[in-house]
Amino acid sequence: MSNAPVRNMPFNEEYTGVNGPVAIDRRSKPTNLTELSAGFVTFTEDGATDPWTLPYEEAFYVIEGALTLVVGEERITGVAGEVLTLEKGVTAIYEGTAGTRAFFSLVPADWMERSES
Repeated sequence: MSNAPVRNMPFNEEYTGVNGPVAIDRRSKPTNLTELSAGFVTFTEDGATDPWTLPYEEAFYVIEGALTLVVGEERITGVAGEVLTLEKGVTAIYEGTAGTRAFFSLVPADWMERSES
C-alpha cells in the first residue's frame, strides 16, 4: 500500500461484497483514510436487502435509477442527482431496480473493526 496522500482508487475485486440484490464496491478500503469510507452500490437485480442496523452514518448520491430507503414506516426515494442520508443506529432496508447505481460515503471508515472488538 502506498503512503501517497492523494490516490485514484480503481476497482479491486478483493474489496467487493454482496447484500441481497446489491453489489458493493468499496473503493477506499485499501487507503490510509481513517474517518471516511466510500464506494459504489449497484443493484444487479430488482429487490431489497434484509434489514440492516447501521453502525455508522451513511450518505448516498444516486447516479442512475432510483434508490429507496425504508426505515420503519418511512420510505424515502432518491433519483439520479439526489442525495439520501441515514443516521447511525437506524435499521434500514435498501430497495432498487436492476441498474440502480449510487455512490456512498460513510463514517467511520473502520466500522467493521470497531464492531469486532
